[in-house]
This record gives sequence, C-alpha cells and structure tokens, in this order.
Amino acid sequence: MKLFKRLTLAVAALALSHSAFAWNSFGHEAIAYVAEQHLTPKAKEECRRYLNHSLAYYSVWMDHYRNVGIFQPTNFWHGIKTDHAGKIDPAPRGHGQGLIHTERIIKEMKKYKNLPDSTVRQNIIYLIHMIPDFHTPVHINFPRRNFPQYNYSVRNKGKKMSIHAYWDGILNMYRKDWSMLRYYQEVDKLTPKEAKAYIKGAPKTWGEECVEAAHESYQLTPANMEIGNLPKEEQAHILKYADERALKAAYRLAATLNKIFK
Repeated sequence: MKLFKRLTLAVAALALSHSAFAWNSFGHEAIAYVAEQHLTPKAKEECRRYLNHSLAYYSVWMDHYRNVGIFQPTNFWHGIKTDHAGKIDPAPRGHGQGLIHTERIIKEMKKYKNLPDSTVRQNIIYLIHMIPDFHTPVHINFPRRNFPQYNYSVRNKGKKMSIHAYWDGILNMYRKDWSMLRYYQEVDKLTPKEAKAYIKGAPKTWGEECVEAAHESYQLTPANMEIGNLPKEEQAHILKYADERALKAAYRLAATLNKIFK
C-alpha cells in the first residue's frame, strides 16, 4: 500500500502532462465518468471506498505506470491481439493481453472480500482502463504481415498523423471545449433496451464485437484522408461510430463493476 502511494505521488505530474496511449486522457476520463453514472449504489460505494476517488481519476493510471518497476508487465495488457485470420488470439504473447487479464481479474474478484484491499483497488484500476482500451479500434492488434492495409497515416492540415493517434483523440478532436459532464449529457442517450443490448454477453463476447468493429473503423478513415477539413456530415458519421465504441466501453465497465460488487 505504501509503495502504491509513493508511486502515485511520483508520477502525478506525468499523468497530467502526457497524452495516453489508447483513448487519450479525455477519452478515458469521459468513458469512466459515464460508467460511474451507471453504477449501482452498492458498486459506487465500494469503488469509492477502495479508490477514495472517482473512476475518472484513475482512468489513465495504467498508461503512466506501464513502464514503472513492478508494473512493467502491464505494458502488454492494453488491447486485444488477433491471429492471422483476424480472430482473437486466445494466448497472446507480447502486446494485446487486455482481454485475458480482464477475464482473470473478474474471476479473481468473485471473492474480493477475501483479498487485500490493495489488491482489490489495483484490480479496479486495471478494469477501469483495460475495458475501454480494447474498445478503441486501433487497440485491436492485427498482425501487420496479414493486414498491411491497416498500417497507414491520415493528414491533419497537410501533416502526417498516424491512424492510431487519430482514433485515440477522436472523442474531443472536434469537441475541444467539452468536459466529461458535457460528454455524458450530450452523448449518453441510450434507451433501457439499447443499454441492455450493449452489456449482453461476457468479456469474450465484447472482445469479439470489438474486433469486428475495428475492421469498420479503417473503412471510415481511408489513407491520407485530410481530417482537418472534414465536411460536417463526415465528422458526424465518424463521431457516431466513436461514440458508440465509447458508450459500449462505459456501459460494459459499469456492468462489470456492478456484477463484482452485487
């Protein structure tokens, strides 16, 4: 517990000054904020008790600790790796272990009351980040030798920008003055029926859906597309896709925590 607190203080400034590696800081924070609005009273109380903060506060923690000491193995826990056919790799090596560790933690947390508080807190922090991560289309890791068409750049006012960077920052790229609260108020308009459909299934089911959705993202943003001067209609089409990915991440994160702390 003391080590955790020391490390938190040591990189606090880093967390505020650097962009994240999947959804950018705003994206992760907005998703976590939306998720918190859909926690049951019991789950919200337990998360607050273990974290002593909001979900959004820890939403980019994993990005800033991924290369720090004992947390270095978590560098590989971001996103999902696929095989040569574009299906989920059941035993990924290196990057793309986000889904298997999500499943492992959920299983471990079934008896969370028997775990040390520090372990429960750390597991919550991992889930806050990993579930949204694999909903980011560019965090579905397709083998380059099998999917070379997915390795390209777009352009921002003539300058090259990786497709990865574009999708990471999409939630506030065209909404620069938005807050987490505004994102929730403007975007989270799901009906109960839609919300139920979003959380149906288990993490593996969600992961498979994320892989399928990732293919679609590359059709929306062709190579060398000029993102700085997109017509409003194209912006709206891309944002509709991105918001769906973000809301699915938020609702599924909330459903996971609600199930753990039922």
